[in-house]
Amino acid sequence: MERRTDSVTGPTYDETGGGAVVDVHAHVVPPSLLAELADGSTKTQGFSADRTDKGWVVTVPGTGPTRPVGARMTDPGPRREWMARTGVTGQVLSPWMDVQSGDLSPAAAKDWARRLNDAMAESAAALGGGTRVLATVPTCDGESAAAGVREVRTRPEVAGVLLNTAPGEGVALHDPEFEPFWAAAEQDGVPVMLHPPTCGPSGALPTLGGMGNVHGRLIDNTLAVTELILHGLLDRYPRLVLILVHGGGFLPYQAARLDGGYRTRESFAGELARERPSAYLRDLYYDTAALSGPAIAFLAGLVGADRVLLGSDYPFALSDPEPVRTVRDAGLWPEETAAILGANAGTILGSSE
Repeated sequence: MERRTDSVTGPTYDETGGGAVVDVHAHVVPPSLLAELADGSTKTQGFSADRTDKGWVVTVPGTGPTRPVGARMTDPGPRREWMARTGVTGQVLSPWMDVQSGDLSPAAAKDWARRLNDAMAESAAALGGGTRVLATVPTCDGESAAAGVREVRTRPEVAGVLLNTAPGEGVALHDPEFEPFWAAAEQDGVPVMLHPPTCGPSGALPTLGGMGNVHGRLIDNTLAVTELILHGLLDRYPRLVLILVHGGGFLPYQAARLDGGYRTRESFAGELARERPSAYLRDLYYDTAALSGPAIAFLAGLVGADRVLLGSDYPFALSDPEPVRTVRDAGLWPEETAAILGANAGTILGSSE
């Protein structure tokens, strides 16, 4: 299909037919959880929280204090104001990766996931408007993660699961040990969003320097999904709904290089059912977080506009401050723009209303 060349620079809702504009990539630290951690009167698996003059600081078992988080991360008021200004009508809330897990025993990880999910549900209710959440599951092993999927699948506010691309020491998402999780996610129809951690494997690169947040997260995401493709995950679970943040990292834009590595056996984990790794890109979903209009146009042309979802990465400094405008600047056809802005999210993530 030939692309439009005239970009639209402002929110004109005729292109969505007045439908929902859903941001699938937005983070929150639930204020109810912070209050519980600060109170200290209940068992919180080694987590604690303190309010400082720069915002809330959470102490996480095994990693220590987080960066301060302010009202944009915790409170519904600033979030509502930002949504109204940008034209976003709904969000799918994810927990902040820094507090999603810690150095916990399997029993403690299970308890923490439940506490975090309950608090996320409270934040969704406070924001209203059919707000959904991505749930946390314990990732110490595949069986625990699978049990977590089965536990959250019937919660009406849960749209899917947020999965760390580097879940913990000695655990890799492509390992056979993690297979029960993928089987449960496909069988129960639970979408999975892959998200790199703040401190991922790319941090070992001596030349990364201050580029960890700029490029390191993209490297971590690219490597994780590449390993999943090369290890045949999408051959075994063809109905799996897998969402990649940050436009899929570098993978969609350097896919031919991966194909070359597979052909020469430099990037090889076994024979795939299809002739090249890039043949699986159309099976995945991608958000638009921090992409430009031309990059969104390229991505939609590569995998199809029906595989692209609006994402902002709110409220971080490297998020897209005008995600709706960025999608419109891609110059796509109106039906493609409407699909990316909200229709696709409704199809794969459903609605709580």
